[in-house]
Amino acid sequence: MPREVLHTRKPILSQFDLLLEQGEITMDHLLKRTPKGRVSEKGPLFKINAGSLGLLFPPSKSYALR
Repeated sequence: MPREVLHTRKPILSQFDLLLEQGEITMDHLLKRTPKGRVSEKGPLFKINAGSLGLLFPPSKSYALR
């Protein structure tokens, strides 16, 4: 279980499109089908490769969880 949290802030928005084009940021669009066959939209989920986090965010703070 993770015992640390990374606090990011103030993303560098001008980097977002470039990282998306390079495949460093990906997007999944989440949908859920209920047992009755209905579909519920859960929306987009953006993911970034851990090694590229510093390209999108200025230096972040790490906090130990107790």
